[in-house]
Amino acid sequence: MTNVTGAVVRIEEQEEDPREAPFVPQPQTVEETGLDFGLLVDLCVKALYYGGRPKARLISSQLALNFHIVQEVLTFLKREQFCEVVASAGMGEQNYQYTLTTKGAEKADEVLARNRYVGPAPVSFQAYLEILDRQSVRRLSVSREDVERVLSTLVLSERTLRCIGPAVNSSKAILIYGGSGNGKSTMARAIGEMLDGQILVPYAIDINGQIIKVFDARTHQEAEASPPLDRRNNGDENNAMPNGLERRRDRRWVIVRRPVVMAGGELTLRDLELRYDAVSKFYVAPLQVKANGGVLVIDDFGRQIVQPRELLNRWIVPMDKGTDHLVLQTGEVIESPFDVLLVFSTNLPPAQLGDEAFFRRIRHKIEIPNPTQEEFLQILEWACRDRGIAFSPEGATYLVEHHYVQTGRLLRGCHPRDLMELVDDIARYGGRTPALEPGLIDLACESYFVDL
Repeated sequence: MTNVTGAVVRIEEQEEDPREAPFVPQPQTVEETGLDFGLLVDLCVKALYYGGRPKARLISSQLALNFHIVQEVLTFLKREQFCEVVASAGMGEQNYQYTLTTKGAEKADEVLARNRYVGPAPVSFQAYLEILDRQSVRRLSVSREDVERVLSTLVLSERTLRCIGPAVNSSKAILIYGGSGNGKSTMARAIGEMLDGQILVPYAIDINGQIIKVFDARTHQEAEASPPLDRRNNGDENNAMPNGLERRRDRRWVIVRRPVVMAGGELTLRDLELRYDAVSKFYVAPLQVKANGGVLVIDDFGRQIVQPRELLNRWIVPMDKGTDHLVLQTGEVIESPFDVLLVFSTNLPPAQLGDEAFFRRIRHKIEIPNPTQEEFLQILEWACRDRGIAFSPEGATYLVEHHYVQTGRLLRGCHPRDLMELVDDIARYGGRTPALEPGLIDLACESYFVDL
């Protein structure tokens, strides 16, 4: 049993696989939700207000709570004459249809003036902290096999491969830098694949009556739905729930893949703070909270609207302490976990981005250099294979000699893929079979490269 803001919440006491989402049992009583009864009343009133004449079962589903909890709230609302049963769509109290009374409509106006959040009941902030600790990204580690498996589609130097694993295992901030087009963004995303597995993300969090939405379908990728009954007694009396109840997951949490949140040139300082909607009167979590338990990538670092030094200053305390500070509309400051693997990716020279004090806090700096000629030819061969173009050593030599060596152009990791796409486009337009031959190579390079 774990005490959460005065409420008793069951937490599994057992060895857990850090790559599996923790199991949180469904609360069986109001106290086990960790929420104030008044908040549950507000949620039910809003469900009735927006639902018209919803069945009790529908309210239970909408709030993602056990029917017995919802039934207790509805009984209170009936006793206080805020709602009444108007019909039944079948046998049993779950099929009773409810509607607000005149007094209930007045109550709804009062509730909606506080906030207009409708959806699964939030979890308590304390419960969120406990679950986040159990599924922390810092509990994970990768092996060389993991690194090589995920990066098998990239041609990288041995030095680069040696640096990535220790950087990921450190859980400290990482800077990936080098010339444009050499796979920095791809590598940043690949780090997320190395830290695979599942975590729990709450639909929303309650902090002293203030609701913060966390789950974002655009950011979080839901894992395959688990069966409604996740764990059964299976004859083990020590694993049995009280009163013979079977174990069900708490539906206020969503099982998702470890998040990989990418933020590019559009990032502003405002995106890193709680976003309050004056109409709905609840908050939406910032990027770093949505990324908790996973990877947060600041791509194209240095090309944001906000100055690099401002952004760097925003991250110094979270990187040092592992905690962030968020400010509510009331002025109250919340100390929130900063449980992310923070990855900066840039094609700008590091000297243009920050000073020694900042880069001292980024323990791992990984340079992705331009490919060697041997690596470039290997990438070219892979690009030909992907486009169904027959690889020709003579054609490859012609490309490198005439369009790189003679022009002084730098080799880039993205060029083979882009050029072979152009070769394919040009050949098909002319009714020809795509091939790695001088005529098509010249036309592709003429279209692709510009004199800067």
